[in-house]
This record gives sequence, structure tokens and C-alpha cells, in this order.
Amino acid sequence: MGPLPESFVDVALERELLSTCLVNPSLALLTADKIRTEHFAVPLHAKIFDAILRMLSEGKPIDELAIANRLTGNLDFETAGGRSFLFELAAFAIPSPRPSTVSELADSILKVALRRRFQRIVISAQERVEDPMRSIDELIIDHREEITALEDDSEISQRGMVHIAEVTKELSPTLMRLSEEPGAMLGFSTGFRSLDRIASGFPPGSLTILAARPSMGKTAFAIDLALRVAQAGHPVAIFSLETPRDMLQLRFVCRHGRIDLASLTSGRASDEVWRRVFPSLAAVTELPLFVDDRSRPRAVDLRWRIRAAGRRFGVKLAIVDYLQLATARGTTRNDEVANVSGELQAASRELGQLTGGALLVLSQLNRLSDGERPRLSHLRDSGAIEQDADGVWFLCDPSGTRPGQLDPAAKELDIAKSRNGPTERVFFEFIGQCMAFEERP
Repeated sequence: MGPLPESFVDVALERELLSTCLVNPSLALLTADKIRTEHFAVPLHAKIFDAILRMLSEGKPIDELAIANRLTGNLDFETAGGRSFLFELAAFAIPSPRPSTVSELADSILKVALRRRFQRIVISAQERVEDPMRSIDELIIDHREEITALEDDSEISQRGMVHIAEVTKELSPTLMRLSEEPGAMLGFSTGFRSLDRIASGFPPGSLTILAARPSMGKTAFAIDLALRVAQAGHPVAIFSLETPRDMLQLRFVCRHGRIDLASLTSGRASDEVWRRVFPSLAAVTELPLFVDDRSRPRAVDLRWRIRAAGRRFGVKLAIVDYLQLATARGTTRNDEVANVSGELQAASRELGQLTGGALLVLSQLNRLSDGERPRLSHLRDSGAIEQDADGVWFLCDPSGTRPGQLDPAAKELDIAKSRNGPTERVFFEFIGQCMAFEERP
């Protein structure tokens, strides 16, 4: 890779920040949540910045001699002139700098660094695209991951530390809405009154985990939620990593028309049933429902798709079925699932910022013994799922964990974690033939 354009390297800007931090070390703390050592174009500047932050964290006094002692023996430092370089650097410090000035310098350094990084991505893409052994899908996924990481860096800088007054400006419209609208809640409705009362609906930017044993009805419950939210006029996107989209559509139709799914798929449907199928199909087709059934996506790719759905379709509720079928890097299965969970948490925050939307993610549970109630520790493969989630819901049978019931049966939604309300239980009647849920009084 050749030398980068001058617009991507601003030595004077970096020295201006370093000189100010040398003379006013406490101001360096204002930059810690904005820039890191890798954001400096000059390696020596990165080492000086790192030395200042380390000494601050250690509670040691900082001046030119202290930094020089810390860097003694470093080839870049000695080549630049050693102590004399630091004294010369300190001489250019801004007199009586304001905190806002230091913060602005850090922002400028980050902007230049992000341009450098983007330039490297572009050059790398040009080199890789010439390799005939790389598929287009592989190229897209590789660079999507790099671009997402770049966006994360930019997002972190934009959402750094702010005065509480800025947060008040963001919160005020929500408080006004809650005070002026009778029955208003923090999020948009789930379609179930008792669930809304406890969970405050789906709060913007929230990540909710819906977990259950196999055949307990978690996909059916997610479909029911999706239908109710879509019928309220909110766009819903379902990322079905297991069920093909035509079967998903069939389940929507049966749920909408209260039609026995088994009778349709086994050829036993009566003429009366068929007369209900096509009106239900037409009604579901008109709803703002979007389906993506690509299997086993990489977590960073799934995050990208969720964000794209928010931008393109204004999606309010995104549903992922289910978490363990997504992939991510990791040396162990726990690491892999933790990385998937982290990407989905980021996706929920991004969706909240784009549309005020929320993310519902289905998850498997570790094996339970007969009659054992699910707990947070049963979330499969990683404790990070519990930590990342704003809410965790367990769908189970009130008297145990009997899977595969198709007759009308009692179901319990155990809200085991909620950052926006109490942890309680909601009871439903599950009508298995048409995969419908109704609240119990």
C-alpha cells in the first residue's frame, strides 16, 4: 500500500492535542471515550498519548520528564529527539485551553483516522476483487464486517460523554407523550394488554429474548406477536433462520383465519376450511410483514440486514428465529454465541435510533428435567445472552415442561428479566391447531 493522501494524515493536529495534554494532563481524560492510540497516524504520537493515559490511571504526576522516562529506549522516541522533542512539543500548547477545545481536537483526529481506515478498506477491496477464487458473497460479507466495525467507531465517538442536560432534551418528548396520552407506555404495544402492563410494550432500542424448549410454541408465539403488531400498522421483519418463508406464510394465514394447520398440510381440509384460507391469505398479504429466510447468517451480516430493514421499510419490530443458528467468530461455542448476542444487542440499539423499533430474539434453552422450570442460567451456550438482553421471557407450561401439546392448553410467559418493569408471569390459552395465543383473564 502506497503513502496515504495528506488529507488522511494531520501531524499538526495530533501534536496540538498532545502538547495540550502534556501541559494540562487532566484534560486528556476528556478524550479517552473518543479516541484510542490506533487513531493516531504517527506511531510516536500514539505512544505518547498511551503513556499519558496510563500514568493518569496510575495516579502518577505527568510532565515532560516523566513521559520521557516512560519512553526511554523507544526507537521512534530517540530518533525524534527524545526529551528535547517533548519540551518542544509542550511549547506549542494552547494557552488556557477550554475542555471543549480539547474535545474538538479529539473529534477532528478521529475523523481523519476514520478516513484513513476507510481508505484502507477501499484499497483492500480492490485487491480482493481481483482474486477469482473469492466469491462475490464472500467479498460482500468480509467488507460488510469491516464497514460495520468502522461505523461502530464513529457511533462510539458520537455517543460519548455528554452533560445530563443533553439527555434531558432527548427524554423530554417521551415524558410529554406519557403525561398527555392516557394509557401511554414507554414502548409500542405487543398486542397483549397484560404483557404491555408488565413489560411496557416493546421499548425503543430494546433487545428481548424469548426462550423455550423445542416444540413449546416459541415460533408460534412470535408469529402471534408479529401479526398483532403488524395489524396495529407497525412494519414487522422476521428473520427466519430455520423455517422457509412459504411455511412461515402458511402459519400466518392459519393464525389469522383460525385454520387448522395440520388439516391443510395433510390434505384433510374441508371445503369450508378452504373458503376461509384465501380471504385470510389476502388479508395477511396486505399487512406490513417482511420475511428473510436466509439460513445460518454471520451475526454481523444479520445485524446489517436488520438495520437495512429499518432504513428501507421503517421496521418497528424485528424478530430473529433463532439466536443459536447465527454464526460468529469465537474459539469456543460460548464465545461464538456471546459474539452473536453482542451483535444483536447493537442491532437493537441501531433499530431504536432509526425507527424507535425493538428486537425480539428467540433462543433455545439447555435441557431441563421433567417438571423443572426454566431459569436465566438455562439460556443455551452463553451467559452473555442474559447480560445483553433488556428482557428475558420464558414460554413454558405452568405445570412443567411438557412439549408438543396440540390441544388447547395453558401456557405461561415467565418474564424473568425486565429492565423496564417488574418480573411477573402472564398466562395464555394456546390453541395449537391454528397456533394462536389468547390472554387468560
